[in-house]
Amino acid sequence: MSDCQADHSNVSGCVAPPDPKLIAEGWERRFIADAKRAQDAVEMYEALAQEVRVEAIMPADIKAECQGCWLVLSQLRAIYTRKKAKPVEKDS
Repeated sequence: MSDCQADHSNVSGCVAPPDPKLIAEGWERRFIADAKRAQDAVEMYEALAQEVRVEAIMPADIKAECQGCWLVLSQLRAIYTRKKAKPVEKDS
């Protein structure tokens, strides 16, 4: 029996943990969404003065027991955010 969730209402169980390189750069993975919800999230987080990064779900990101769900999961995006860096002020 597969551990992949049949209803896919919480696909995060099928996707590997957040990218450690992005985490080290200060990004936080917020959630995984379809393209429409990803765009809505970008707009919302940008309105909250956050940097937003949208990453495609790659085959290597999907747990082995969920590989049969690749077609569905490949349509999703991981949403990462981080606080915008403060601009460096120059002395006059």
